[in-house]
Amino acid sequence: MALEYKATFTIPKIPLFTGDPAKIIQREIAREVRAIVETLATETKQHTPVFSGNLRDSIFATVDLGEKADVTGRVGSGKQAPYARFVEEGTRPHFPPVGALRLWAGRVLGDERLAFVVARAISRRGSRGRFMFRNAWRQIAPSIGRRLQAAMDRAARTLEG
Repeated sequence: MALEYKATFTIPKIPLFTGDPAKIIQREIAREVRAIVETLATETKQHTPVFSGNLRDSIFATVDLGEKADVTGRVGSGKQAPYARFVEEGTRPHFPPVGALRLWAGRVLGDERLAFVVARAISRRGSRGRFMFRNAWRQIAPSIGRRLQAAMDRAARTLEG
């Protein structure tokens, strides 16, 4: 299951926002949302631990435009890293598949044969979360309102002008 943070921005349905004005506003909001999610993806990658590189490489940012002038930005991880949620949030004690830990044990501990020891430790203690998505979100969240207001201001200048 892919981990995904999603923010949806919807322009209110007001008679003024129909036809071309709505598309101008949507275009400006979409441009800013694209910049926001790309920044969020970059920050998330910087907070992501790297063992094989699959998790970091799987992080994506997308922007979808809706029919009602809404804009949806997403940052998440792809199918090649189905364990992203476990790295993000940590886990309760469980016995993970030893094969999945071999590469990690080889790179981090210098011996793939220690994968069983790691699996046994996880079965007793679980694993702690790294919170790379949450920490990246917290880092950029304070600027989002200001950035979206700037996009609305650009749209207003275009409409006035």
